[in-house]
Amino acid sequence: MEADTIEADFITNDLTPDAFPASGSMDGGSVAKRGTLDESILKTFKRDIGDINSRLKQVVYPNFLIKRLDGSEQDFTNASIHCDLWAPLTFIILYAVSVSPAHAKTLFSSLFVSQWFVLLVMATHLRLTKPQAKTSLISYVSVSGYCLFPQVVNAVISRLLLPLILKVAHNSSWCIRALVLLRMLLMGICLFWSVSSISFVTKSNNFIEVYPLALCFFGIGWLTVIL
Repeated sequence: MEADTIEADFITNDLTPDAFPASGSMDGGSVAKRGTLDESILKTFKRDIGDINSRLKQVVYPNFLIKRLDGSEQDFTNASIHCDLWAPLTFIILYAVSVSPAHAKTLFSSLFVSQWFVLLVMATHLRLTKPQAKTSLISYVSVSGYCLFPQVVNAVISRLLLPLILKVAHNSSWCIRALVLLRMLLMGICLFWSVSSISFVTKSNNFIEVYPLALCFFGIGWLTVIL
């Protein structure tokens, strides 16, 4: 007598009993799509990257401004419902590495922990100011983490790319001033980008809802200027 085997999970549009194969049967003619247990790591990785990119298109990519002006909000109605923490984790690691390239051993852990704390503060603020919403705290953490993407762009450009200009100019005084001004200008642009994204996707419109979020993002962006 053959022992029963456990099948990998699968997705099918047919919910009738005939759609589910018997235990031990590997012939799933009615199976529409297999789960992640029997697919390659590369395929899973590509799908996860595609999901992150899709959410970035919904939340923080610049094209959301065009859709906002056009009044098309159907793509953003569920943006704060689905949540994942892979993208926020990736963004926080990239931010911490970019801000502290010369002091990675001393600053990385502090930046890593502080960024998660800031995301939790923003998520708690959104949860308290929107008691009527059915969005969970972890979903707000995810949305806040996605809106951290402009700050990652700010950190990479300010801390890794702009210093190359300083080296080419042989550390001249005018170049140092220009570097500081460019960092502050870039911080302002990315700050506006982050605040606009999170206020739009969470439908935060009044001063009480937006100001604490802007203050948190300002602190994150200011670190790229002073460190």
